[in-house]
Amino acid sequence: MIYNSPRGTEDYFGEEIKYRDFLTETSRSLFKIFNYSEIITPHFEHTEVFSRGIGENSEIVQKEMYTFSDKKNRSLTLRPEGTASVVRAIVENKLYSGNLPLKLFYIGSMFRYERPQKGRMREFCQIGVESAGSDSPSIDADVIWLLYELFRKLGFRNLTLYVNSIGCADCRAEYVKMLEDQLIPVKDSLCQDCNSRLGKNTLRIFDCKVKTCREVLKNVVKISDNLCENCLKHFNEIKSLMDVLEVDYVHNKNLVRGFDYYTRTIFEIISSDINSAQNALGGGGRYDNLIKEFGGPEISSVGFAIGLERTVLLMKELGIKLPDSMKFLNKTYIINMDSVYDKYVFELLRYLRSRDIYCDTNFNIKSVGKEIKFAQNNGYENVIIVGEDEYRRKSVKIKNLKKYSQKEFEWDSEKEKILNFLKKTE
Repeated sequence: MIYNSPRGTEDYFGEEIKYRDFLTETSRSLFKIFNYSEIITPHFEHTEVFSRGIGENSEIVQKEMYTFSDKKNRSLTLRPEGTASVVRAIVENKLYSGNLPLKLFYIGSMFRYERPQKGRMREFCQIGVESAGSDSPSIDADVIWLLYELFRKLGFRNLTLYVNSIGCADCRAEYVKMLEDQLIPVKDSLCQDCNSRLGKNTLRIFDCKVKTCREVLKNVVKISDNLCENCLKHFNEIKSLMDVLEVDYVHNKNLVRGFDYYTRTIFEIISSDINSAQNALGGGGRYDNLIKEFGGPEISSVGFAIGLERTVLLMKELGIKLPDSMKFLNKTYIINMDSVYDKYVFELLRYLRSRDIYCDTNFNIKSVGKEIKFAQNNGYENVIIVGEDEYRRKSVKIKNLKKYSQKEFEWDSEKEKILNFLKKTE
């Protein structure tokens, strides 16, 4: 019997791994430049972590979580997003007791039971940051800047940041009442999903892509026009800092995010090169109350997340190529022409690998032509052929497959020259 992977999951190998490595390595490097440290949390948590953190009425909690009971009948859930787990870890381990803001990043698998589609899987990798311990608009600007820089480093162009403010708990409550008063008389024009959101998670109606709902929303009052004095001042300061950083942003008054914990600042980055309504690359926002709700002190936080698989998919669609350093690691392939030369081949491998040369050998003896073709197709820059002459003379004959050049060295006396030759780049 042949087993298939579960629906909504994938196996990754070959070129896909190179893209994933490039994305995670670029993220880690940039996060460290911005003074973020990595945090790793469990793949599953007590269900309350997400129902309380994300919101009981959110679509993720209502429809998309993988929840199960363990052998002691405790309700556990595979994490559907990263923020709630990070907040739980901050509170449980009292990570807020040191210097603030606490700047953390994470890279890991998330799980949501939703209809699998292009770039959206039931198991997916999320890359995100959380900065806890400052209510200053400057930290919001710093996090938004980091998101913008990440996609710029990855090779995306024509980027635009959508920013908005959904206010604090006080001004948002007043706004939601005003909005519901406007929407209830025209609810027959809203789709079924938006009718179910009305009164429960009303702001999520702005996320709807149905044409009739979009038409209704054109005429309703916008939250950023009804902010309290402090929230308006906070939002204006963020925009002024974006101007200083020369980050291209648009104040999108219809922008909302799918989690109940957001307060004030929310943001989303898009690529105008993607001709689709699904052109968002990543996003995030501020959450001022979540740490306190988890039993910690009253400190503010802000963060963002991107989907790794969706980002790789968009890189390929836009023709963003991997840098040569990810494609070709100056790899060397040792072609062994007969198993009687195994000891000599392993002597070469031991020396080269101990000096960080990426190298391998053929473990099944084939013709030289087939082995060279294999090396060319798999990104090897050099081949070393070990045949009867090389074995007898204890020599190393190196062929450069990119320059079509060849050079021979004495193994016992010219090891450093061999290393220098193999480490040369174009």
